Amino acid sequence: MNDAMQVYLSAWPTVWAMDTARYLVGATLMATILALFWKAGLARRKLQARDATGADRRREILASLRTAFIFSLLGAIVAVGDHQGWITIYKGFQKVGPLYLVGSLALMLVAHDTYFYWVHRAMHHRRLFALFHRTHHLSRTPTPWAAYSFAVPEAIVHAAFVPLFLLFVPMHGLGLLAFGIVQILRNVMGHAGAEVHSAAFGPGRWLGWNNTTTHHDLHHETGRTNYGLYFRFWDKLMGTEHPDYCAKFEAIVAPEAKTTSPAIAGRVLAPAIAAIAVAGALLIAADPARADEGPAGRWATPGVAAIVELAPCNDTSGLCGTIRWLWEATDEKGRPRLDTQNADATLRARPLVGLSILSGLAPAAGGSWAGRIYNPEDGQTYRATLRRVGNDTLMIEGCVLFICQKQVWRSASALTAALR
Repeated sequence: MNDAMQVYLSAWPTVWAMDTARYLVGATLMATILALFWKAGLARRKLQARDATGADRRREILASLRTAFIFSLLGAIVAVGDHQGWITIYKGFQKVGPLYLVGSLALMLVAHDTYFYWVHRAMHHRRLFALFHRTHHLSRTPTPWAAYSFAVPEAIVHAAFVPLFLLFVPMHGLGLLAFGIVQILRNVMGHAGAEVHSAAFGPGRWLGWNNTTTHHDLHHETGRTNYGLYFRFWDKLMGTEHPDYCAKFEAIVAPEAKTTSPAIAGRVLAPAIAAIAVAGALLIAADPARADEGPAGRWATPGVAAIVELAPCNDTSGLCGTIRWLWEATDEKGRPRLDTQNADATLRARPLVGLSILSGLAPAAGGSWAGRIYNPEDGQTYRATLRRVGNDTLMIEGCVLFICQKQVWRSASALTAALR
Protein backbone atom coordinates (compact mmCIF):
# COMPACT_ATOMS: atom_id res chain seq x y z
CA MET A 1 0.00 0.00 0.00
CA ASN A 2 2.90 2.37 0.74
CA ASP A 3 4.29 1.79 -2.77
CA ALA A 4 0.87 2.44 -4.29
CA MET A 5 0.49 5.68 -2.35
CA GLN A 6 3.99 6.75 -3.36
CA VAL A 7 3.20 6.14 -7.03
CA TYR A 8 -0.08 8.05 -6.66
CA LEU A 9 1.54 11.05 -4.97
CA SER A 10 4.33 11.04 -7.55
CA ALA A 11 1.96 10.81 -10.52
CA TRP A 12 -0.76 13.19 -9.41
CA PRO A 13 0.99 16.58 -9.90
CA THR A 14 1.89 15.72 -13.49
CA VAL A 15 -1.58 14.36 -14.23
CA TRP A 16 -3.12 17.53 -12.78
CA ALA A 17 -0.84 19.72 -14.88
CA MET A 18 -1.62 17.76 -18.04
CA ASP A 19 -5.40 17.73 -17.47
CA THR A 20 -5.39 21.46 -16.78
CA ALA A 21 -3.13 22.19 -19.75
CA ARG A 22 -5.27 20.07 -22.05
CA TYR A 23 -8.35 22.09 -21.14
CA LEU A 24 -6.61 25.47 -21.37
CA VAL A 25 -4.89 24.67 -24.68
CA GLY A 26 -8.06 23.23 -26.24
CA ALA A 27 -10.38 26.04 -25.10
CA THR A 28 -7.85 28.76 -25.94
CA LEU A 29 -7.28 27.26 -29.37
CA MET A 30 -11.01 27.24 -30.15
CA ALA A 31 -11.57 30.72 -28.72
CA THR A 32 -8.64 32.04 -30.79
CA ILE A 33 -9.99 30.52 -34.00
CA LEU A 34 -13.39 32.09 -33.33
CA ALA A 35 -11.82 35.50 -32.71
CA LEU A 36 -9.52 35.40 -35.73
CA PHE A 37 -12.11 34.22 -38.24
CA TRP A 38 -15.28 35.74 -36.85
CA LYS A 39 -15.47 38.55 -39.38
CA ALA A 40 -14.15 36.28 -42.14
CA GLY A 41 -17.30 34.15 -42.08
CA LEU A 42 -17.80 32.42 -38.73
CA ALA A 43 -20.14 35.20 -37.61
CA ARG A 44 -22.61 33.96 -40.24
CA ARG A 45 -22.48 30.56 -38.56
CA LYS A 46 -23.45 31.86 -35.12
CA LEU A 47 -26.01 29.46 -33.63
CA GLN A 48 -27.89 31.62 -31.10
CA ALA A 49 -28.96 35.22 -31.07
CA ARG A 50 -27.92 35.59 -27.43
CA ASP A 51 -24.28 36.31 -26.55
CA ALA A 52 -22.49 34.78 -23.58
CA THR A 53 -21.42 37.32 -20.95
CA GLY A 54 -18.12 37.78 -19.22
CA ALA A 55 -19.70 36.35 -16.08
CA ASP A 56 -20.68 33.25 -18.08
CA ARG A 57 -17.10 32.73 -19.19
CA ARG A 58 -15.66 33.26 -15.71
CA ARG A 59 -18.10 30.72 -14.28
CA GLU A 60 -17.24 28.22 -17.02
CA ILE A 61 -13.48 28.62 -16.54
CA LEU A 62 -13.60 28.25 -12.75
CA ALA A 63 -15.85 25.19 -12.96
CA SER A 64 -13.66 23.66 -15.68
CA LEU A 65 -10.46 24.15 -13.68
CA ARG A 66 -12.16 22.43 -10.75
CA THR A 67 -13.12 19.57 -13.06
CA ALA A 68 -9.52 19.25 -14.29
CA PHE A 69 -8.47 18.91 -10.64
CA ILE A 70 -11.07 16.17 -10.07
CA PHE A 71 -10.05 14.44 -13.29
CA SER A 72 -6.46 14.35 -12.05
CA LEU A 73 -7.46 12.78 -8.72
CA LEU A 74 -8.99 9.84 -10.55
CA GLY A 75 -6.49 9.92 -13.39
CA ALA A 76 -3.56 9.32 -11.04
CA ILE A 77 -5.24 6.04 -10.07
CA VAL A 78 -4.36 4.84 -13.59
CA ALA A 79 -0.65 5.18 -12.76
CA VAL A 80 -1.19 3.15 -9.59
CA GLY A 81 -3.15 0.50 -11.48
CA ASP A 82 -0.36 0.20 -14.04
CA HIS A 83 2.27 -0.03 -11.31
CA GLN A 84 0.30 -2.66 -9.36
CA GLY A 85 -0.53 -4.70 -12.43
CA TRP A 86 -4.28 -4.13 -12.20
CA ILE A 87 -4.35 -2.69 -15.71
CA THR A 88 -2.03 -2.85 -18.71
CA ILE A 89 -0.59 0.19 -20.47
CA TYR A 90 1.90 -0.63 -23.22
CA LYS A 91 4.92 1.66 -23.33
CA GLY A 92 6.28 0.50 -26.69
CA PHE A 93 5.43 -1.69 -29.66
CA GLN A 94 7.25 -4.84 -28.55
CA LYS A 95 4.07 -6.62 -27.43
CA VAL A 96 1.47 -4.91 -29.62
CA GLY A 97 1.86 -3.10 -32.89
CA PRO A 98 0.49 0.15 -34.30
CA LEU A 99 -2.65 -1.62 -35.55
CA TYR A 100 -3.59 -2.46 -31.97
CA LEU A 101 -3.06 1.16 -30.99
CA VAL A 102 -5.44 2.35 -33.73
CA GLY A 103 -8.01 -0.38 -33.10
CA SER A 104 -8.05 0.07 -29.32
CA LEU A 105 -8.35 3.86 -29.71
CA ALA A 106 -11.35 3.44 -32.02
CA LEU A 107 -12.93 1.02 -29.53
CA MET A 108 -12.29 3.46 -26.68
CA LEU A 109 -13.97 6.32 -28.54
CA VAL A 110 -17.04 4.20 -29.35
CA ALA A 111 -17.18 2.95 -25.75
CA HIS A 112 -16.83 6.48 -24.41
CA ASP A 113 -19.60 7.75 -26.66
CA THR A 114 -21.85 4.95 -25.38
CA TYR A 115 -20.92 5.65 -21.75
CA PHE A 116 -21.42 9.38 -22.23
CA TYR A 117 -24.80 9.02 -23.92
CA TRP A 118 -26.32 6.91 -21.18
CA VAL A 119 -24.88 8.71 -18.13
CA HIS A 120 -25.66 12.06 -19.77
CA ARG A 121 -29.22 11.02 -20.44
CA ALA A 122 -29.55 9.66 -16.88
CA MET A 123 -28.31 12.96 -15.45
CA HIS A 124 -31.21 14.70 -17.13
CA HIS A 125 -33.64 12.74 -14.97
CA ARG A 126 -35.54 15.17 -12.77
CA ARG A 127 -34.20 13.50 -9.59
CA LEU A 128 -30.57 13.73 -10.73
CA PHE A 129 -30.41 16.90 -12.80
CA ALA A 130 -29.94 19.46 -10.02
CA LEU A 131 -27.14 17.51 -8.34
CA PHE A 132 -25.26 16.34 -11.42
CA HIS A 133 -25.97 18.41 -14.50
CA ARG A 134 -27.46 21.80 -13.66
CA THR A 135 -24.04 23.46 -13.47
CA HIS A 136 -23.25 22.56 -17.07
CA HIS A 137 -26.62 23.80 -18.31
CA LEU A 138 -26.10 27.19 -16.73
CA SER A 139 -24.30 27.71 -20.03
CA ARG A 140 -27.46 28.16 -22.07
CA THR A 141 -25.30 29.84 -24.70
CA PRO A 142 -22.09 27.85 -24.32
CA THR A 143 -18.56 28.96 -25.16
CA PRO A 144 -15.41 26.82 -25.60
CA TRP A 145 -14.64 27.51 -21.93
CA ALA A 146 -17.69 25.42 -20.97
CA ALA A 147 -16.00 22.19 -22.11
CA TYR A 148 -15.35 20.99 -18.53
CA SER A 149 -17.92 23.14 -16.73
CA PHE A 150 -19.33 20.38 -14.52
CA ALA A 151 -20.54 20.04 -10.97
CA VAL A 152 -18.34 17.86 -8.77
CA PRO A 153 -20.58 14.74 -8.98
CA GLU A 154 -20.76 14.99 -12.78
CA ALA A 155 -16.99 15.46 -13.02
CA ILE A 156 -16.48 12.27 -10.99
CA VAL A 157 -18.82 10.33 -13.28
CA HIS A 158 -16.97 11.47 -16.40
CA ALA A 159 -13.55 10.88 -14.85
CA ALA A 160 -14.47 7.29 -13.97
CA PHE A 161 -14.66 6.19 -17.61
CA VAL A 162 -10.93 5.82 -18.31
CA PRO A 163 -10.07 3.70 -15.22
CA LEU A 164 -13.15 1.53 -15.83
CA PHE A 165 -12.31 1.03 -19.51
CA LEU A 166 -8.70 0.10 -18.70
CA LEU A 167 -9.87 -2.65 -16.36
CA PHE A 168 -11.13 -4.49 -19.44
CA VAL A 169 -9.06 -3.27 -22.38
CA PRO A 170 -5.25 -2.84 -22.35
CA MET A 171 -4.21 0.41 -24.03
CA HIS A 172 -1.04 1.83 -25.48
CA GLY A 173 0.23 4.97 -23.78
CA LEU A 174 0.01 6.85 -27.07
CA GLY A 175 -3.58 5.67 -27.45
CA LEU A 176 -4.49 7.21 -24.10
CA LEU A 177 -2.76 10.43 -25.10
CA ALA A 178 -4.63 10.54 -28.42
CA PHE A 179 -7.92 9.84 -26.63
CA GLY A 180 -7.38 12.81 -24.32
CA ILE A 181 -6.62 15.12 -27.24
CA VAL A 182 -9.63 13.97 -29.29
CA GLN A 183 -11.91 14.24 -26.27
CA ILE A 184 -11.03 17.85 -25.45
CA LEU A 185 -11.04 18.98 -29.09
CA ARG A 186 -14.47 17.49 -29.71
CA ASN A 187 -15.66 19.08 -26.47
CA VAL A 188 -14.53 22.61 -27.26
CA MET A 189 -15.85 22.31 -30.82
CA GLY A 190 -19.23 21.22 -29.48
CA HIS A 191 -19.38 24.34 -27.30
CA ALA A 192 -17.99 26.80 -29.86
CA GLY A 193 -21.27 28.68 -30.29
CA ALA A 194 -20.74 28.86 -34.07
CA GLU A 195 -20.74 25.93 -36.48
CA VAL A 196 -17.09 25.05 -37.12
CA HIS A 197 -17.74 21.86 -39.11
CA SER A 198 -17.86 21.81 -42.89
CA ALA A 199 -20.75 20.69 -45.04
CA ALA A 200 -19.12 17.23 -45.22
CA PHE A 201 -20.44 16.64 -41.68
CA GLY A 202 -24.01 17.17 -42.81
CA PRO A 203 -26.58 14.38 -42.49
CA GLY A 204 -26.32 11.96 -45.39
CA ARG A 205 -22.74 12.98 -46.23
CA TRP A 206 -19.63 10.90 -45.66
CA LEU A 207 -18.94 12.40 -42.21
CA GLY A 208 -22.58 12.82 -41.29
CA TRP A 209 -22.44 10.18 -38.55
CA ASN A 210 -20.37 12.61 -36.44
CA ASN A 211 -21.86 15.16 -34.08
CA THR A 212 -21.42 18.83 -34.92
CA THR A 213 -21.49 22.09 -33.01
CA THR A 214 -25.09 22.58 -34.11
CA HIS A 215 -26.00 19.16 -32.73
CA HIS A 216 -24.71 19.87 -29.22
CA ASP A 217 -25.80 23.51 -29.20
CA LEU A 218 -29.39 22.34 -29.69
CA HIS A 219 -28.95 20.23 -26.59
CA HIS A 220 -28.03 23.33 -24.59
CA GLU A 221 -31.05 25.14 -26.01
CA THR A 222 -33.64 22.42 -25.37
CA GLY A 223 -32.06 20.12 -22.78
CA ARG A 224 -34.09 17.10 -23.90
CA THR A 225 -32.40 15.93 -27.10
CA ASN A 226 -28.97 15.23 -28.59
CA TYR A 227 -27.21 13.43 -25.72
CA GLY A 228 -24.29 11.97 -27.73
CA LEU A 229 -20.70 13.20 -27.58
CA TYR A 230 -18.84 12.10 -30.72
CA PHE A 231 -21.46 10.36 -32.84
CA ARG A 232 -25.17 10.45 -33.71
CA PHE A 233 -25.62 6.67 -33.44
CA TRP A 234 -27.34 6.47 -30.06
CA ASP A 235 -29.52 9.53 -30.58
CA LYS A 236 -30.73 8.12 -33.90
CA LEU A 237 -31.28 4.65 -32.46
CA MET A 238 -33.10 5.84 -29.33
CA GLY A 239 -35.12 8.57 -31.06
CA THR A 240 -33.55 11.38 -29.00
CA GLU A 241 -32.16 13.48 -31.85
CA HIS A 242 -33.69 16.96 -32.20
CA PRO A 243 -36.17 16.87 -35.09
CA ASP A 244 -34.89 20.18 -36.48
CA TYR A 245 -31.18 19.28 -36.38
CA CYS A 246 -30.72 18.34 -40.02
CA ALA A 247 -32.59 21.38 -41.32
CA LYS A 248 -30.76 23.78 -39.02
CA PHE A 249 -27.32 22.42 -39.91
CA GLU A 250 -28.04 22.60 -43.63
CA ALA A 251 -29.39 26.14 -43.29
CA ILE A 252 -26.20 27.25 -41.57
CA VAL A 253 -23.66 25.67 -43.92
CA ALA A 254 -25.56 25.84 -47.22
CA PRO A 255 -25.08 29.57 -47.95
CA GLU A 256 -21.34 29.33 -47.41
CA ALA A 257 -21.09 26.14 -49.40
CA LYS A 258 -22.05 28.21 -52.45
CA THR A 259 -19.89 31.24 -51.69
CA THR A 260 -16.99 31.50 -49.30
CA SER A 261 -17.00 28.23 -47.37
CA PRO A 262 -13.98 26.61 -49.11
CA ALA A 263 -11.76 29.62 -48.49
CA ILE A 264 -13.03 30.04 -44.95
CA ALA A 265 -12.60 26.35 -44.22
CA GLY A 266 -9.04 26.44 -45.48
CA ARG A 267 -8.14 29.52 -43.45
CA VAL A 268 -9.71 28.07 -40.31
CA LEU A 269 -8.45 24.53 -40.61
CA ALA A 270 -4.83 25.30 -41.51
CA PRO A 271 -3.95 27.12 -38.27
CA ALA A 272 -6.18 24.78 -36.29
CA ILE A 273 -4.37 21.69 -37.55
CA ALA A 274 -1.01 23.34 -36.91
CA ALA A 275 -2.00 24.28 -33.38
CA ILE A 276 -3.36 20.80 -32.70
CA ALA A 277 -0.11 19.28 -33.94
CA VAL A 278 1.93 21.54 -31.67
CA ALA A 279 -0.32 20.84 -28.69
CA GLY A 280 -0.13 17.11 -29.36
CA ALA A 281 3.66 17.25 -29.59
CA LEU A 282 3.86 19.10 -26.28
CA LEU A 283 1.61 16.55 -24.58
CA ILE A 284 3.57 13.65 -26.08
CA ALA A 285 6.75 15.17 -24.69
CA ALA A 286 5.14 15.23 -21.24
CA ASP A 287 3.67 11.74 -21.51
CA PRO A 288 5.34 9.05 -19.40
CA ALA A 289 4.97 6.52 -22.19
CA ARG A 290 7.13 8.72 -24.44
CA ALA A 291 9.77 9.52 -21.84
CA ASP A 292 13.45 8.71 -22.12
CA GLU A 293 14.80 5.17 -22.35
CA GLY A 294 14.78 4.74 -18.57
CA PRO A 295 17.46 4.52 -15.91
CA ALA A 296 18.82 1.04 -16.71
CA GLY A 297 22.61 0.85 -16.67
CA ARG A 298 25.53 1.35 -14.28
CA TRP A 299 25.68 4.57 -12.27
CA ALA A 300 28.31 6.14 -10.03
CA THR A 301 27.08 7.65 -6.77
CA PRO A 302 28.44 11.04 -5.57
CA GLY A 303 32.21 10.96 -5.08
CA VAL A 304 32.27 7.65 -6.98
CA ALA A 305 31.67 5.98 -3.62
CA ALA A 306 29.84 3.14 -5.33
CA ILE A 307 28.75 1.79 -8.69
CA VAL A 308 25.10 0.74 -8.76
CA GLU A 309 23.65 -1.33 -11.59
CA LEU A 310 19.99 -0.79 -12.48
CA ALA A 311 18.48 -3.78 -14.28
CA PRO A 312 15.21 -5.77 -14.37
CA CYS A 313 14.48 -7.42 -11.03
CA ASN A 314 14.87 -11.19 -10.86
CA ASP A 315 11.69 -12.06 -9.00
CA THR A 316 9.41 -9.03 -9.43
CA SER A 317 8.48 -6.57 -12.13
CA GLY A 318 10.27 -3.27 -12.55
CA LEU A 319 13.90 -2.38 -12.04
CA CYS A 320 16.21 -3.07 -9.12
CA GLY A 321 19.52 -1.44 -8.23
CA THR A 322 22.47 -3.54 -7.01
CA ILE A 323 25.82 -2.36 -5.65
CA ARG A 324 28.47 -3.75 -8.02
CA TRP A 325 31.54 -1.88 -6.76
CA LEU A 326 32.59 0.16 -3.73
CA TRP A 327 35.46 2.61 -3.40
CA GLU A 328 36.01 1.19 0.08
CA ALA A 329 34.89 -2.39 -0.35
CA THR A 330 36.86 -3.66 2.66
CA ASP A 331 37.41 -2.45 6.21
CA GLU A 332 40.73 -1.70 7.87
CA LYS A 333 41.31 -5.44 8.39
CA GLY A 334 40.71 -6.30 4.77
CA ARG A 335 37.30 -7.84 5.40
CA PRO A 336 34.34 -7.13 3.08
CA ARG A 337 32.18 -4.30 4.32
CA LEU A 338 28.88 -5.60 5.66
CA ASP A 339 25.35 -4.28 6.07
CA THR A 340 25.98 -3.63 9.76
CA GLN A 341 23.36 -0.90 10.20
CA ASN A 342 20.41 -2.99 9.04
CA ALA A 343 17.44 -2.83 11.42
CA ASP A 344 17.09 -6.61 10.98
CA ALA A 345 19.94 -8.16 12.92
CA THR A 346 19.78 -11.34 10.82
CA LEU A 347 20.79 -9.35 7.72
CA ARG A 348 23.79 -7.54 9.15
CA ALA A 349 26.24 -10.13 7.84
CA ARG A 350 25.39 -9.37 4.20
CA PRO A 351 28.25 -7.96 2.12
CA LEU A 352 27.48 -4.55 0.69
CA VAL A 353 28.84 -5.50 -2.73
CA GLY A 354 26.02 -7.41 -4.35
CA LEU A 355 23.39 -5.84 -2.10
CA SER A 356 20.16 -4.64 -3.73
CA ILE A 357 19.46 -1.10 -2.56
CA LEU A 358 16.79 -0.03 -5.09
CA SER A 359 13.66 -2.10 -5.57
CA GLY A 360 10.31 -2.02 -7.34
CA LEU A 361 11.19 0.84 -9.67
CA ALA A 362 8.36 1.38 -12.13
CA PRO A 363 7.50 4.13 -14.62
CA ALA A 364 5.68 7.02 -12.97
CA ALA A 365 4.44 10.40 -14.15
CA GLY A 366 6.52 12.76 -16.24
CA GLY A 367 9.12 10.17 -17.27
CA SER A 368 10.24 9.45 -13.71
CA TRP A 369 10.58 6.05 -12.04
CA ALA A 370 9.27 5.42 -8.53
CA GLY A 371 10.20 2.72 -6.03
CA ARG A 372 12.12 2.19 -2.80
CA ILE A 373 15.74 2.88 -1.84
CA TYR A 374 17.67 1.31 1.04
CA ASN A 375 20.42 3.37 2.68
CA PRO A 376 23.14 1.10 4.18
CA GLU A 377 24.49 4.02 6.20
CA ASP A 378 21.42 4.15 8.48
CA GLY A 379 19.70 0.86 7.67
CA GLN A 380 16.46 2.60 6.63
CA THR A 381 14.32 2.29 3.49
CA TYR A 382 12.79 5.36 1.83
CA ARG A 383 10.49 6.26 -1.02
CA ALA A 384 12.57 7.03 -4.11
CA THR A 385 12.01 8.81 -7.40
CA LEU A 386 14.52 8.61 -10.26
CA ARG A 387 14.65 10.72 -13.38
CA ARG A 388 17.18 10.40 -16.17
CA VAL A 389 18.47 13.73 -17.47
CA GLY A 390 20.20 13.30 -20.81
CA ASN A 391 22.46 10.31 -21.34
CA ASP A 392 24.83 10.64 -18.41
CA THR A 393 22.90 11.98 -15.40
CA LEU A 394 20.41 10.38 -13.02
CA MET A 395 18.55 12.53 -10.50
CA ILE A 396 17.51 10.61 -7.37
CA GLU A 397 15.21 11.83 -4.62
CA GLY A 398 14.63 9.78 -1.47
CA CYS A 399 11.88 10.81 0.93
CA VAL A 400 10.57 9.85 4.36
CA LEU A 401 7.33 11.59 5.27
CA PHE A 402 7.81 15.09 3.81
CA ILE A 403 11.62 15.25 4.15
CA CYS A 404 13.49 14.57 0.93
CA GLN A 405 17.13 14.53 -0.10
CA LYS A 406 18.46 14.63 -3.63
CA GLN A 407 21.54 13.12 -5.25
CA VAL A 408 23.04 13.23 -8.71
CA TRP A 409 24.44 9.98 -10.08
CA ARG A 410 26.66 9.88 -13.15
CA SER A 411 26.87 7.28 -15.85
CA ALA A 412 29.72 4.88 -15.11
CA SER A 413 30.48 4.54 -18.82
CA ALA A 414 30.81 8.31 -19.18
CA LEU A 415 33.25 8.45 -16.26
CA THR A 416 35.26 5.60 -17.73
CA ALA A 417 35.43 7.35 -21.09
CA ALA A 418 36.63 10.54 -19.40
CA LEU A 419 39.54 8.68 -17.78
CA ARG A 420 40.88 7.24 -21.00
